[in-house]
Amino acid sequence: MTSAQSALLYLIRALGGFSLARYLTRKRLRILCYHGFSVGDEFRVLPFMFMSQETFERRMNLLRRRSIPVIPLGAAIKRLQNDAIQDAETVITLDDGWASNLTIALPILERHGYPACVYVTTEHLGAGTEAFNVALYYMIRKSSRPSVTLTDIHPDVNGTYDLRDARAAVTHLVEATERVFSLGERQRLLRPLALALGVSADEIFRDGRFSFLSGRQLQTLCQRGVDVELHTHTHRLPRETFAEVAAEIHGNRDALKAVVGYEARHFCYPSGVHDPAHPEWLKQLGIESATTCDPGLNTARTSPMLLKRFLDSDDTPDIFFEAEICGVRDLIRDARSCVQRVFAPWLPRLRSSSPGR
Repeated sequence: MTSAQSALLYLIRALGGFSLARYLTRKRLRILCYHGFSVGDEFRVLPFMFMSQETFERRMNLLRRRSIPVIPLGAAIKRLQNDAIQDAETVITLDDGWASNLTIALPILERHGYPACVYVTTEHLGAGTEAFNVALYYMIRKSSRPSVTLTDIHPDVNGTYDLRDARAAVTHLVEATERVFSLGERQRLLRPLALALGVSADEIFRDGRFSFLSGRQLQTLCQRGVDVELHTHTHRLPRETFAEVAAEIHGNRDALKAVVGYEARHFCYPSGVHDPAHPEWLKQLGIESATTCDPGLNTARTSPMLLKRFLDSDDTPDIFFEAEICGVRDLIRDARSCVQRVFAPWLPRLRSSSPGR
């Protein structure tokens, strides 16, 4: 976000534009999206994945200052379908099921009296709790080495990796290890990889900073009023066949039911990725709602299987977040869409009459 954009938003707020936008969009449902919360400096390395406790506290204070009611997901879906959203009601969602949802986020939510929904992948419940790819990316970013040479791991994994492009290095290592190791085996590789990268494994993994929720922690969340819902078993939603999608949902649902004791019926697309066939397939599997990472607010006309969310980030300025929850940015999106529709019929003519044609 540029300084000019920030200045414009501050001006709009000073002129009463935020309060007006909140009123104009009061019948639109807001859904906020978070992931993990930072034990150390993770929020500086991965601001879209981890948020600092201080930033999350400010976000919750902004919701309260703007008198925006936070309600449970299930209640929000019913209100939305009945066109009964009346006061800019908002849902807080937490993706993946990070242990810090319990240790850091929940105390803040409880102080404010805010309900939340955590969408949980379940493969880790039987394999251990460390997030292999996220921890690996963090270790590579923290390493001072330009490259690393791995030996004695596996022929498909051994070799030299260029660390100057952290994302590319993680992609190559994840693809190589997934071909030959199970999830649990990959997690056990993290400490040897830390040694090869020249970083302290004890520091990297202290306080469960890259851990997912255990079954016992999930039960604790549930007992303290947090909704636990579906996010696939392996954090992948197949595209090819209904049977593959069904296997992911059934595996996810069965694993959660064994822990929390009820059958989850709300879903979040992994990484927000969805195909045209997915909404109908999910309905057939008894899913009542599905959230994306597509930006915007939701109206009674929004498909409950393609709900929009605001993906918050630690490096998002407070004024930008406030503009989102007040509906300013959604009104701007509406205006852009309207302009595009008005001028769309003229674009072919403009292109054909442009110089050089």
